[in-house]
Amino acid sequence: MTSQDPLVAIQIGAASFADEGVKPVLDILQERGAVNALFLATPTWTRGTGGRQIPGHPLPDHGEQEYDLDWVGGNYGTVHPEYYGNTVLGPVGRATDYEGDLIEDVLPVAADRGIKTYAWIEESSYAQALRNYPNFPKCLEVDVWGRPAPRPCFNNPDYRNWHLSIVEDYVKNYPLDGLAWCSERPGPLNILLKGPSAAELATCFCRHCRQIAEESGIDPRRAQLGYRELLAWNASVRSDNRPADGAFVTFWRLLLRYPEILSWQNLWTQSQRQLYRDIYGTAKACRASVQVGWHVFHEISFSPFYRADQDYAELSELSDFLKVVEYNNCAGPRFHTWIANICQSLFADADPERVYPLMLALLGLDEAAYDELPSTGFTAEYVRRETVRAVAGVGDRTRIYPGIDLDIPVGQVPAAVEDRRRRAEGASGANADSTQGPELTQCTREGVRDAVLAAFDGGADGVVLSRKYSEMRLDILSGAGDAIRQLPV
Repeated sequence: MTSQDPLVAIQIGAASFADEGVKPVLDILQERGAVNALFLATPTWTRGTGGRQIPGHPLPDHGEQEYDLDWVGGNYGTVHPEYYGNTVLGPVGRATDYEGDLIEDVLPVAADRGIKTYAWIEESSYAQALRNYPNFPKCLEVDVWGRPAPRPCFNNPDYRNWHLSIVEDYVKNYPLDGLAWCSERPGPLNILLKGPSAAELATCFCRHCRQIAEESGIDPRRAQLGYRELLAWNASVRSDNRPADGAFVTFWRLLLRYPEILSWQNLWTQSQRQLYRDIYGTAKACRASVQVGWHVFHEISFSPFYRADQDYAELSELSDFLKVVEYNNCAGPRFHTWIANICQSLFADADPERVYPLMLALLGLDEAAYDELPSTGFTAEYVRRETVRAVAGVGDRTRIYPGIDLDIPVGQVPAAVEDRRRRAEGASGANADSTQGPELTQCTREGVRDAVLAAFDGGADGVVLSRKYSEMRLDILSGAGDAIRQLPV
């Protein structure tokens, strides 16, 4: 452990405080989880961080015992219009399901108890609620056919300025201890090679991205043609009309023919990274003491291709901390699905049982047999290993706060699928889990305790209990407290 006073944060949304009250919730968090920091989910438009439990998954043993089927999300703070003049979006986004100001309601009470407060900002790029805001379609990515796609573009000035406005608004108007920003998006190449994909995720070819490409010596037209070919390849390898030379050889041939494919993937990643830099700089300009960090999502554990994008050394140059997702329980079903999907794309020439050992070797993992993953999850040792790797990557420049799995839902259930359909959520390209059945892995109090201890054994400076309090059972939360109280003083 690298810190004598570790951060023990929990991700929590407005619904929990509205349903259960601020003081009662804080009592529970401190007594059961030894929590000393809050990641308040605002703004958020995704059920992964906001609202009550996902419909169809078991409600926890606290809070309202019904699903909030009409939940939309948004900004749970007070929106100050004077900060939003440099974007066509303006001061949009105020959540309608919470009457007060979440930060004002919670932060002072938490501070009196010695609990820090961070704004947990979820980009929610696939949410229809964003596209419903006036002028939001002007901020969208463009696909390989020149059509607006569902997700916003990192290089669109209005979208960038909107997020920078939220950051300025929050840092100047609230005594927040920090900001944690979440963007669960892989780039276009990562999406197409890891499984069946739609054209809407092969982006972005808007005028802003094309201009940046040209200034960088990349031919946008060649990149666009390359990604059209890649989409055709993606469709063919999962059909009965597979390429004669096989999926992998044909993919490699496309990279040789269109080196712009790789260049465009890197341009997309660096565009996301530039927004990180701008957020970091804006927050620090407003108040130098505020802590700024990023959520590094689960794909970094599963995909060597995405892992190559996420260079911890580079991230450490624009971060005070990194919340690295190390959700060991749901990792089993998710990785099982990831392997099955990539065997319908890049590795369509092989079956999952052959690809799985290769991925374990490439990623430095040592887990259960492939067919056992949905019922076993990953081990606590996985948490320790990933923490060690992250700590080594950032050196002493950035604190590492592993995200710990506390009752994150696993498997596909009809009500959750219907909820996504009703909310008109777009494809995210992230965190797929197609497993089903009654034998899927579940968190235990002892398992959470072991995962938290493993994180600190790997050198973590703290942990973030995830994904949200409104889906956690209280006994599972107690597992985190058990671990914290076992740490040496």
